[in-house]
Amino acid sequence: MFGQVPEELRLKAPGERQPLHWSAQQPQPNDDSKSATVAVLLSLVLPGAGEWYAGNFETGKYFLLADGALWLSYGAFQLRGDWLREDARSFAQRHAGADFSGKDNEFDVNIGNFLSMDEFNQARLRAREYDAMYLSADFNWRWESNAKRVQFRELRIASDEMYENASFVVGALVINRIISAFSAGRAAARSGSQETYKGMWQMGAGVQGGVQDAHGLEIRFSKEF
Repeated sequence: MFGQVPEELRLKAPGERQPLHWSAQQPQPNDDSKSATVAVLLSLVLPGAGEWYAGNFETGKYFLLADGALWLSYGAFQLRGDWLREDARSFAQRHAGADFSGKDNEFDVNIGNFLSMDEFNQARLRAREYDAMYLSADFNWRWESNAKRVQFRELRIASDEMYENASFVVGALVINRIISAFSAGRAAARSGSQETYKGMWQMGAGVQGGVQDAHGLEIRFSKEF
């Protein structure tokens, strides 16, 4: 006559148990979360790998590209430095009779600053630096002219500058890995969330002046929109 009473409104008899109803869902583990430690280690080995692992390769690809460009720059500087050093030594062999077998880089510096071994030894005597004197005929040299000596010194300095530029690149490689590791760890901590990466600041490392005029390290900041 009155229809069926809904279960929620039906009175229970004394002693009858009320059914338990849960209004909130139990929290479930987030299967998309990533380990920040793994992400950091991956990026320290290969910049960008940690971001790829954490699902943020849009940022990581820039670290990976920067790493490749830096390694190419390092190889270019080292190769150019080797070429210039060999050119300088060949020049000194022809125009000063210098023998570089078993000699260190200090020998290159000295023959670029003095016209002959005798002049160098005299300078060491005046400074009372007896241990620094060259006493073996294997160290003998004598430039044809002062202009030749200056030309050799310029080649040697250019070679040293290439090696110094290569050291800048090594520094940039290290910094690039550190920044990438920080970015990867941050991305892993955010993995599984709905947080977007748009509008976030990004950092990168490089060499000031590029391959043609390297003169230091630089840290670059950019922002995605």
